[in-house]
Amino acid sequence: MQTVADVLDTATRVNAPIALQLSKAVDEGRFRPKDGRIDLAEVERLTPDVRRAADSIDDAAARLAGTNADSLVFPFNDLVGDLQTQVDRASSAATATANAFDLLPDMLGEQEPRNYLLVIQNPAELRATGGLPGSLAVLHADNGTLTMGWQGSASDVAGPTTPAVELPKDTLQQYGPSPAIDPRDANFTPDFPQAAQILKAMVERTRDVKLDGVVAVDPIALAAMMRGTGPVPVTNGVTLAAGNVVQALLNQTYQVLSNPQQQNDFFETAARKIFDSVMAGQGDQQLAIRGLATAAGEHRVLVWSAHDDEQSVLQGTAVSGSIGGRSARHPEIGMYLNDSTAGKMDYYLQYRSAAAAVDCRRDDSQDIRATLALTSTMPADFSGLSDWIVGTGQFAAKGSIAFNLRVYAPYGGEITGLTLDGQPHSITADKHEGRQVALLPITLGPGQKSTVTADIRTAKGQSGDGTFSFTPGMVPAPNGVRIASACD
Repeated sequence: MQTVADVLDTATRVNAPIALQLSKAVDEGRFRPKDGRIDLAEVERLTPDVRRAADSIDDAAARLAGTNADSLVFPFNDLVGDLQTQVDRASSAATATANAFDLLPDMLGEQEPRNYLLVIQNPAELRATGGLPGSLAVLHADNGTLTMGWQGSASDVAGPTTPAVELPKDTLQQYGPSPAIDPRDANFTPDFPQAAQILKAMVERTRDVKLDGVVAVDPIALAAMMRGTGPVPVTNGVTLAAGNVVQALLNQTYQVLSNPQQQNDFFETAARKIFDSVMAGQGDQQLAIRGLATAAGEHRVLVWSAHDDEQSVLQGTAVSGSIGGRSARHPEIGMYLNDSTAGKMDYYLQYRSAAAAVDCRRDDSQDIRATLALTSTMPADFSGLSDWIVGTGQFAAKGSIAFNLRVYAPYGGEITGLTLDGQPHSITADKHEGRQVALLPITLGPGQKSTVTADIRTAKGQSGDGTFSFTPGMVPAPNGVRIASACD
């Protein structure tokens, strides 16, 4: 219990004053853009304190990890277990904040101007990293001033039918050539750095621009941010706000506007107006930042940098979206979805995931059970919905939601069992980035529910806490969640 006392003392003595200082800076508007510019000097002034707080919380999390809550008597086992979870989350958030402070000056063009591709993912048509890359824009950063330039859609950067990049053999085997040819499929892979580099190549070969990185968000992240920035008038009397932006962008647009160019024009106008409201410093910055932080924790904000030194800092954080890399002790598992309806039916797909380590083996491997509970909220009578939403029926019957689910084992681990609604499903030996992958095609009719259960064995020596990541969908939920070790 001395460790718990030390952690609480550090939180009060070291971290609380820094948190108050940072909160005061936000409340006073020191990070609020003025004339489209963020004050980078203020960011650099606070960076050392923010990093000190992050290191302190990280140290506290490491010390708490050595405490086996299950070995304590009630109620201390629950209290310590809850504290471990809270400190883990705080450590992740603090590290992300410190990394952002470290990277922002250079990434916002303090040393030289930068260009970034902004991708707004559409989870109404799921891709592994979150959704089809529908709306695109180029952001220009120069000494803290951020402006939006070219805007377009995936079709504007489709280019020739030759691949924009040479895909690694395992990606090609798992997802075929389409990710390198069709920008709508660039993020079939759940590895965002790989998807970002594909999109970068596609934009650079069709537009006269050199990109320094890629940033992806989705409308659910925009909604979280807009709780702070407030309502944004868009066009023709339409005003977007936190309460309606998701429905407007992911569903109503496809029902009201039948022309794809009209749809794209609306998306581009909405993106620019929301961007302008942010860069004008509109609304409550505290709420806006908190909303973005929540979205990042759900893997709805993803960032990749073409600069190796910056990418090395981003790698492994909540915003990196990376699935590669070996882990000595900590297993990583994943469940990722790709739509196969060719509509916007995933707006009606809700799912909740969970994972738990159920056994520690003699070789310090673990058995983990992961579940995905899926529900179609599509009404039985869908006759009034447009084909843009339900699809043409070519790839899946109208009214059904069809997608491919891929289960990723940890590096060096294996998938030992896979069931759909209790019925066993075959498991392939295919690997992607060193991780075994099992493919499970699923179709849900209106109102139908299904449950996927995957039994996974980690590699030998992976005895530490694990991480469970999944495709962010329509239901807000923490991502990259901790799996408590069965060995510790």
